[in-house]
Amino acid sequence: MRKTRPALVAAAACVFAVTACSTTEPEAAGGGGSGDVETGNGVTDSAITVGVLTDLSGPFAAGAAVQVTEFQAYWDQVNADGGICDRDVEMQVQDHAYDPQKAVSLYRSMSSDIVALQQVLGGPTSAAVLPLAQQESVYVGGVGWASTALQYENNQLPGASYSIQGANAIDYLVDELGLSEGDSVGVVYFVGDYGSDALAGAEHAAAERGLTIVPQEITPAVTDLSAQASALVQEGVQAVVLGAAPAQLASLVGVLSSQGADVPVIGMNPTFNPALLDTPAAEALLANTYSITSVAPYASDAPGVQEANALYTEADPDGALGWEVPLAYGQAQLLRTALEDACEAGDLTPEGVVAALGNASDVDTDGVFPDGLDYTQVGESPTRTVFVSKVSDTAEAGLELLDTYEGPSAQSYTFG
Repeated sequence: MRKTRPALVAAAACVFAVTACSTTEPEAAGGGGSGDVETGNGVTDSAITVGVLTDLSGPFAAGAAVQVTEFQAYWDQVNADGGICDRDVEMQVQDHAYDPQKAVSLYRSMSSDIVALQQVLGGPTSAAVLPLAQQESVYVGGVGWASTALQYENNQLPGASYSIQGANAIDYLVDELGLSEGDSVGVVYFVGDYGSDALAGAEHAAAERGLTIVPQEITPAVTDLSAQASALVQEGVQAVVLGAAPAQLASLVGVLSSQGADVPVIGMNPTFNPALLDTPAAEALLANTYSITSVAPYASDAPGVQEANALYTEADPDGALGWEVPLAYGQAQLLRTALEDACEAGDLTPEGVVAALGNASDVDTDGVFPDGLDYTQVGESPTRTVFVSKVSDTAEAGLELLDTYEGPSAQSYTFG
């Protein structure tokens, strides 16, 4: 990756309408190689258009808005530095509100105008869009971390899958937080590809480590988890793994604390938002809550994370902070690499971008994701290493990085 000083940019993401064409471009610059470059949907002589299907009005709206700001800032910086293949990169942003049917409709409306999808936020929404994008050979990045996405060669999962996260959560509870054979762990999870995948990893690890899983299935509409927490207390669980959203995390830890359950709670990638530390659940969160993520938290001192944070602060000095900042930066890095490699190969069509993705191995993002991401094996998680953080009121954005971690059950997990 080229390293440049972050440019001062506008925080708001814009929607661009770009008519696709077919042309050739000799001596392409901005990361491209020499020679003719074939182009197709989403690419003109002056612009490359990428799509973003995100959740700006659903359960993950707060973090999604942060990501859109960082995406725009990243591509504005790239454009100020000369663009890609002698073209500016533009974004077309649409809100699917975490609704799979709406995501499909929006994808169909934009597919002929984009060369790639920068992001489809959410497991259920990406599961709905990925088959269509695969048929049209359109790159899809930022798809959440559901293992179902791994079967698609056009998918670039940004780190370890939810199943790997879930397995690592159980391993960490045993290896670092004192659980032992015979103990029970509650798993509270969204029905669908996100939560069910986290449950699958946790169940595999529990079988490996001699633990019992007590599952509690919910939907995103359930924000009061009193019944689920009470059931887990009655079962006498020694820990809880959560595959849901921030609202569910606040409710769960609050009720557990009020009932005297002093047990660790480990949330998957999207469960924590620093705004939760301004809620009545703050004390309980600080006492017992951990986060397993595929991306380094905002407070990491890794060079890539520090660069991501500086870019975001310049773009929106008063913006909300969170792990979504390095996530969006890392996703944009991955897509940028695929676009530049496609240009160098002389094929800046949607199919050419997917081909470039399939050749990406040992990818280094300066600590944003675990080093050595490998996208050459369809059906495999690009890494089995995760970041483990603890909720903290002294760390920036509320998560203190404890370690990178890869447990034995995460290593042994197999994808069907």
